[in-house]
Amino acid sequence: MMRLMQQIVVVLVLAVIPVSAFDQRRGQDKDKRPPKEPARVIENRKDKPPPQNDRPKKDDRKKPKND
Repeated sequence: MMRLMQQIVVVLVLAVIPVSAFDQRRGQDKDKRPPKEPARVIENRKDKPPPQNDRPKKDDRKKPKND
């Protein structure tokens, strides 16, 4: 009896896999999502340069100098 149940489960699994694969293929044609607009490439942007750092560097006297 247990062997019969195992065989039935195997047959059901093997039948469900191809059916779901074919169903996914049919679903590709019926895509309900709105169409995307194409991506635009922006070239030659004139952004501001990074701000200049006018402050002097911090002198850390605790660190030994490696010259």
